[in-house]
Amino acid sequence: MVEKRAKAGVLDSAPWYAWEVEDHDGGWLLTYVDVLSVILAMLVVLLGQMAVQHLQTTEQESRMAATYEAVPDDSEVIETVQPQPQPEEKPEQRVNAEARLAAAIEDRFQGEVKVVRRDKGISLEIADVILFDSGKAELLPEAFPVLSRLADTLQEIGEADIAVEGHTDDRPILGGRFQSNWELAAARANAVTRFLLNQGFSPQHLRSVSYADSHPVADNANPDGRAENRRVNLRVEFLQ
Repeated sequence: MVEKRAKAGVLDSAPWYAWEVEDHDGGWLLTYVDVLSVILAMLVVLLGQMAVQHLQTTEQESRMAATYEAVPDDSEVIETVQPQPQPEEKPEQRVNAEARLAAAIEDRFQGEVKVVRRDKGISLEIADVILFDSGKAELLPEAFPVLSRLADTLQEIGEADIAVEGHTDDRPILGGRFQSNWELAAARANAVTRFLLNQGFSPQHLRSVSYADSHPVADNANPDGRAENRRVNLRVEFLQ
């Protein structure tokens, strides 16, 4: 009993920190190791996921690169598909064609066909006496050689829009097939247009117009003026 008390006395008199040292155990170390193990495991998992994602990204980039190599260059596609621009029509070409036609008419027809320059195109005037009998719209036999040479000259110079215009003097129609100068001028213009169609001219570039006595070029008060007004004009506008 004495020994027990003595021991008890010794223990009771020991300082507070001696108790902590003697009674302290290593349980906290196990908890710390567990936490480190969990963190290390998480790091391993994260590193593994990053490695897998890196491999997937590399494979995708490789496939994309292969796709880009298979697609033709954009400039080549545009160069193949894009239509070539059409050359713009130059006014000088039309002017040169009109000048060549005027020179050819003056050289070949010796006054049978008169050249009149317009703001747009030129006009070829043929007196009705060369083409028709008075008051009639049937082409005379001697008209065919003139019109044939004129058609050949026009086709030689180039493609053009041609308006065949019929004109008369101001004297009224008295009986006969036609009731007015409008009808007579229209029939004469149609006869010349029909001849040009038979010579191979495109119907898309031909038109027939009647002006009757509305566009005189001379005074209808005298016979010479009326003769000048009775005519067929070919207004020519070259396409290029």
